[in-house]
Amino acid sequence: MVIAVDTNIIIRLAMRDDEIQYQKVMALFKEQQFFISRTVQLETEWGLRSRYKRTVAEIADFFALLLQKNQIICENEQALMTAIYCYRLGADFADALHLTNTQNMPFYTFDERFCKKAIQESLVSRVNFL
Repeated sequence: MVIAVDTNIIIRLAMRDDEIQYQKVMALFKEQQFFISRTVQLETEWGLRSRYKRTVAEIADFFALLLQKNQIICENEQALMTAIYCYRLGADFADALHLTNTQNMPFYTFDERFCKKAIQESLVSRVNFL
């Protein structure tokens, strides 16, 4: 069965900072597939970066590892993979995820720094600056 999990479940997997909770997560993980929604993806990156002071590389590597696990299903995995790549290039994770989930629709923003390297490398849909 597939179950949706909250950010704190994913943070336990990443950080193993509470052994009792980590063991509960691992027991559940052995029995169920985890579904990670876009909102949990966003909050996980924010928590790892702001609270746990993880680097872009560490966070990107963690998400890449999640995508390799058969027991984990991420909402719009292709968009997440592209967002991780953009994130490694220096894009804000949330911006990259917003952009990669637009299904190639033109994207409008006031932020001229928005995913700059990803745009230069033509990795994402068209971005229009107002």
